[in-house]
Amino acid sequence: MARININEFSGQAGGVAYRVNQVRTDPAVVKAAQDAWTDVKDARRSCSVLAREANASWQRSRTTPPQSGGYRAGHMVTPGTTPPQDRPEHRAAS
Repeated sequence: MARININEFSGQAGGVAYRVNQVRTDPAVVKAAQDAWTDVKDARRSCSVLAREANASWQRSRTTPPQSGGYRAGHMVTPGTTPPQDRPEHRAAS
């Protein structure tokens, strides 16, 4: 089994740490990281808006009867009828 040369290992680790620091502080890398972080924050904001709007649209579609006849939930809807509910209604037993 080979033995680890501690002096060589320490020298290599120090060299790698020095190069990592050079790359980390490179102005082009710093600018790209800042731009990427800004993009991530914008994407998070956009996804939050998308989720809220999709939820609001879902809620509106549950309570709004169709404007005219059309294809809905696998069957034709006649005007003046309520659209199918996404949850079954359970009435209390009397």
